[in-house]
Amino acid sequence: MKNYLSAAMLILLSGVSWGQCSTGAPGTNCGGPLSVQPQSGNNTQSAITLVDLGLPGLAPAVGQYTLSIAGGMLVESDNGNSYHSLMGQQGPPGATGATGATGATGAVGPAGATGAVGAQGAQGQQGLPGATGPVGPAGAQGAAGPQGAVGATGSIGPQGTQGLTGAVGPVGAAGAQGVAGPQGAAGAAGAIGPAGAAGPTGAQGAQGPQGAAGTMPAPSDYSFYYGTGYKAGVGAVEVGSFDRNQIDMVNATSVRLVITLGPSALPSGSYAQAEYTPDGTNWFPLSENAPVTTANGIYSSGWQGLPTAANGDFVVRVIVFNAGTTAAQIGLRQVHLQFK
Repeated sequence: MKNYLSAAMLILLSGVSWGQCSTGAPGTNCGGPLSVQPQSGNNTQSAITLVDLGLPGLAPAVGQYTLSIAGGMLVESDNGNSYHSLMGQQGPPGATGATGATGATGAVGPAGATGAVGAQGAQGQQGLPGATGPVGPAGAQGAAGPQGAVGATGSIGPQGTQGLTGAVGPVGAAGAQGVAGPQGAAGAAGAIGPAGAAGPTGAQGAQGPQGAAGTMPAPSDYSFYYGTGYKAGVGAVEVGSFDRNQIDMVNATSVRLVITLGPSALPSGSYAQAEYTPDGTNWFPLSENAPVTTANGIYSSGWQGLPTAANGDFVVRVIVFNAGTTAAQIGLRQVHLQFK
């Protein structure tokens, strides 16, 4: 249909060519009335062929009438209006004519030559995409890979040096000696003659009460650290590098922890505490907590009764617990553990 419309337009324009054409930018520009006159002896229908480049059409302009191709169709814009198709809607079918009389069967004529193959029609619009197919079943799970080799056992770290033995407390004063009972009186001398019976021996006096057990005249003090402070990691960290002591706490009844802080303190909830171990592996609290959250001062856990299981000769250490979420500086100066 497009070819027919092109041909029809050119037939109307056929005649003597008066226009002058030149190559322009873009396309070819012609001035003056334009007519197309086929050459003498031409046996092909006059036509102007427009090639569809798939590009947007020229912008409509007032006073201009433009033929172009859009989507495989010949379209036209007149006087600045939008492009529209030159193909009108198909009219309703006409009424069926009367059936003519059947003519006599004519003689069979010779077979006509096969007509030329008609031009291929314009390609129709692409159909909508089909619905997405269902997801296929999951593949079988692959076999488990081989187990990795067991890593080598790390070497045992060096054993820490044993702390000094604590001083032995003074011996308590001996209890007073009991007073000896009175000696029994001697029996009277018998008359000379037959020997008289001997008088009875006097009873021994009662033993005096035992003296009270001796006590320490003053608290026994153990120093664990003397420094200028350090950066404490999160959680419980032992003070010093194996700064421990072997302490005989068999006769101790009370204990307290005393610390000195400089200009740096840990976040709220942090503390220092003394611990002891009966087996060298498991550690148990020995003192109450001493706060380490206020700088520049001396702080104590206060006296408390010694834990029952701590009455023995055990290794003792001191830990600092950082309750924050990052390592922080602590101005720890001195740490003392006292007993009485």
